[in-house]
This record gives sequence, C-alpha cells and structure tokens, in this order.
Amino acid sequence: MKIAANTRMEEVVDACVMVPITPLSIVLTGVSVVLRFLSIIINWSLAYDYWLGGSYSYTAWTIGSILVPMVITSIIYTNVLAASNSGQRGMLSTVVLSYLFRDVYALYYALECSKAKTQGHKELEIKYYQQLLREECDVGFIRLFDSFLESSPQKILQLVILMRSSTKLTYYRLFAFVIYFGSIAWCIQAYNRSNRLAQLDKYDIAAKGRFVQFLFLLCLTVSRTLCIAYMASLFPLETLCFCILHVCFCGTVVFVFDSPTIAQSSVLNYIYCLTFGVVYIFIFTPVKDAPTKYKYTSYLTFCLLQNIIVCMLYIPLYLSTAIVALYICGIMLTIYYYLFCHPSILCL
Repeated sequence: MKIAANTRMEEVVDACVMVPITPLSIVLTGVSVVLRFLSIIINWSLAYDYWLGGSYSYTAWTIGSILVPMVITSIIYTNVLAASNSGQRGMLSTVVLSYLFRDVYALYYALECSKAKTQGHKELEIKYYQQLLREECDVGFIRLFDSFLESSPQKILQLVILMRSSTKLTYYRLFAFVIYFGSIAWCIQAYNRSNRLAQLDKYDIAAKGRFVQFLFLLCLTVSRTLCIAYMASLFPLETLCFCILHVCFCGTVVFVFDSPTIAQSSVLNYIYCLTFGVVYIFIFTPVKDAPTKYKYTSYLTFCLLQNIIVCMLYIPLYLSTAIVALYICGIMLTIYYYLFCHPSILCL
C-alpha cells in the first residue's frame, strides 16, 4: 500500500513526473492546518462548556470521544512513521505536532519545494518534492482516521445532545457543526488526493475536481450523520450496537480480502481495518488501488435504501426529506465527478 508507494516514489520521482505545486495547493494545505487546530479548540471548549453547566455526563462523553481517537491515531501514526523511515526527525515531537497541526510538515515541504523551483535548484526541488509526497502519504492515513474516529463521533454526539436536551443552537455551536462537517469532507478529499500523488502514473486532481469531490463528500456525510444522529437521539443503545456491528463486519471484510499492512503486528493491522469499518458507516473509500465502480454502486445504493427506510419509519417528514435529498444530490455529484472531473492515467 502507501508504505510501498513511499519507496517507489524515491526511486522513480524526478523532474518529468513532478506535479506542479501551485499557490492554490499551498493555500489549501494552510487551510488544512488551520481547520485541524480549530477543531481541537472547539472539541475541548465544548467539553469545558458542559462542565461549567453541570452536564458532567456530556463532559465525559465529549472528552472520551477526543482521547480515544487521539490514542488510536497516535499509535497508527507512530507505526506509519517507523515503517516509512520518517522517525529521524523526532518521533514524539512529530506525533504531538501532527496532532495539533496535522499538515504543518506538508506545508513546509511544499513551500521549500516551490522556493527551490523559483531559485532554479533542481536537486533541492526534487528532494523536497519527495519529502512532500512521503509526508502526504503518512498524514493521509491520519486525516482519514481523524475524520471518522474523532470528528464524526463528536458531531453525532453534539447533534444528539442538541436533540435530547434543552441546549440551544447558538452561533458558536452552529460554527462548530460547520467546522465538523467541513473538516470531514476536506480530510477525505485530501486523503484521496494524496493517494493519487503517491501513484506516479496518475494525474493530480484538478481544482474543479477537488471542489466537486468536496461537495459530494459533504452531501453524503451530512446526510448519513443526520440520519444516525436522529436515530441515536431516539434509540441510543440500539444505534450504538448497530454501528459497532457494522464496524466489526466491514473491518473484518477489509482485513480478510484487502489485507492492508501498516505494521508487523496483526493486531495493529486489524485495528487499522476497523477504522475503515468506521469510515464505511458514512462513506466508501477504497483501501487499495483497484476498480471501484461496482463497489461504489453497491455501497451508495445500499446506504440510500437504508436512509429511505429509516426516514419512512422514524424521522419527521421535514428532516427525512433533507436527508434523502442530500444523499441523492451527493450521488448525482459523484456521477458528475467520475464522468467529467476524474483525472485519467498519466502515460510515462
């Protein structure tokens, strides 16, 4: 998978296959750094707000949904760094810094690569480009895991609290939801792009494609989250049990059939697969490079039918209409993306 791709990048990348680093891509990387830091501040401030209000159970749930994903992603990231020989810059400081500012190293390498190109230092440009690709590969894992181990439980938890209590939807909470939903779609889009950058026979995703991809990811994840959150507000234990079963089933399928490897330990590899099981509650994303047309079709059809059935049985008309409409809109944007925006294979 990506660890093998790191070695391949160092062997193959040169000036003729380097994807240009545009000012827009540097700005977008900077936005990723800011979004990550904002989401951390929001999570902890909400926990503090519940504690001040005497809602200690909500405080505990919020802190738990921060700490558990932090530990899991740190373990995975440590193994990814060790496997890709990136530990020389200081493992502990790298993990801590990447937790707070997820894309800071990628931003640094992008700026240095662009600077070297401007000054005509070809060797330095290739060196920093290789480091940028390696960093994008390493952090791509963590972007995906953070999205669905941290942000997704947080936004579902906050929606459930809003639906089940007298908590008001303040401007701050509305801003928090915007950051939650936006960061998830943003992280998946960045993960997909880093996947393509690691495969040197493929073109980068153009700005238009990244925008359309962000939109359909946003529609699909918002639809699924609203549906799950409303069900959790009615049947919290049953919804939790269903989600755990879904995670275990999908994680086991990924472990058996795709067999991804990020560590020598089978336990850590299975935990990694379980994180993909969490991802598949909301959205499908391929574990390895292979044809995905039928996988996408099956997954999106199943989830749409699931949303429709749940909406018909339990959810009020105004909300169910929004949930189904968002999912259908996401499917249409997905089709548009793969027909008109998806980059083709680069012929070397």
